Amino acid sequence: MAPPESDLCVGRTPDLEIKLSPGPVQFSFSIPVLRYAPPAVGMTVAERRYELPPDSYLLIRLSVDVTDPASARTTAALRVAEVTCAFDLRYPGLIAEKLYEGTVNEPGRFVLMGEGPLRITAQPHREPKDVAEGISGDLASLRALSGQDRERFQLAARWFRRGQEAINLVDRLLFLWAVLEIYPAMGKRNVANAVSQLLHGWLYQDLTSREIKDNTDMGRIEGERGRIVHRGKAFVTPDEEERYSDYLERLQATAATCLRILAGMPPGDELDKYVREN
Repeated sequence: MAPPESDLCVGRTPDLEIKLSPGPVQFSFSIPVLRYAPPAVGMTVAERRYELPPDSYLLIRLSVDVTDPASARTTAALRVAEVTCAFDLRYPGLIAEKLYEGTVNEPGRFVLMGEGPLRITAQPHREPKDVAEGISGDLASLRALSGQDRERFQLAARWFRRGQEAINLVDRLLFLWAVLEIYPAMGKRNVANAVSQLLHGWLYQDLTSREIKDNTDMGRIEGERGRIVHRGKAFVTPDEEERYSDYLERLQATAATCLRILAGMPPGDELDKYVREN
């Protein structure tokens, strides 16, 4: 759509402003900066500035109470989705690209408020040469896979990467669960059973598939995934964060182990603390 001659108000309430704008658009937002110095990791906050040239923009600005960050995130995301959906329904395709969604700073006021808890993980010291050699060997293993297995790995890898990038805990759970639906479930309806049977056959022959399923909590995670999809859930409440974080740690380790098995890589031992915890 051609830009308006000047800012054009679409709607305004005491806490919400929606307008079409010809730009230019300028704003800043806070970002976490992780500093790795093995074996420790630290975090500082930096300011990033956006300067968008003249064009045709939809600007949605919402004021929320940040004394309760979780509630504020949920309120903001749902109301922004409501507005953009109205555009999509009346004028399909009019909104071409989302350039930014999140908190913005004001003069003298800085806010860092992501969609979920920030994960900070210390890293061991690694030599670049060793990293290059290790990945080179892994890529050779992938090239040796059958066409069907390699295609399955590539598809699962796409969802696994999304799980690493997602901040929203609900999104992370769905993305990582999709990995297991692709492998080892391969279309089977009971994903938790397929996972436990694979792990029994490859790693934990001394345990039954049922014991593996119970110790990894795959059954409960599968039930949670069903509730997210069928009942509708966009965000995790503060009292759910600890439970979801535990689910995601187990799911991350399980998905990674299954993908290593598919790729012919050493499966690793990160699942041991869950499978053998009892």
